[in-house]
Amino acid sequence: MLPLFILAHFGHHLLTALPIPLSPLIRNDFSLDYTQTGLVVSAFTLSYGIGQLPAGWLTDRVGPRVIITLGICGVAVAGLFVGLSYTYIMMIVFLVFMGIMAGGYHPAAPPMIVSSVAPERRGSALGLHMIGGSASYFLAPIIAAAIAVSWGWRGAFIGL
Repeated sequence: MLPLFILAHFGHHLLTALPIPLSPLIRNDFSLDYTQTGLVVSAFTLSYGIGQLPAGWLTDRVGPRVIITLGICGVAVAGLFVGLSYTYIMMIVFLVFMGIMAGGYHPAAPPMIVSSVAPERRGSALGLHMIGGSASYFLAPIIAAAIAVSWGWRGAFIGL
């Protein structure tokens, strides 16, 4: 199970890491000033942080499997809609939605990992899981740039 959690964490953060490296392309496409460009990143980041509070509460009520599934699927759907956004406001709304849905991953994943490994391997398992998420912040700009060269910033969101 641990490799699947590492992959899920990697995929989750791969998509949520896109606004920062793609912000110059988004800025040019929508003719944004620097304040509006900053809001692109802030819309996701603030909703992501705030979204973890209710997600933690819901995880305790309905179980981590439901929340992690909703979180991963929600991020994927929101990323698709960010790529399909044809106005700045529409993109901001979908980035907020992505942040809220992304907030479900971190409260739900650790309890599932802890319950799936032996007690003496929990620290190692959680550490490996964190590497999966962190590696995506290194690879997201590289992958996004490669996709954006051919299909633009929208293609990166839609493809990933």
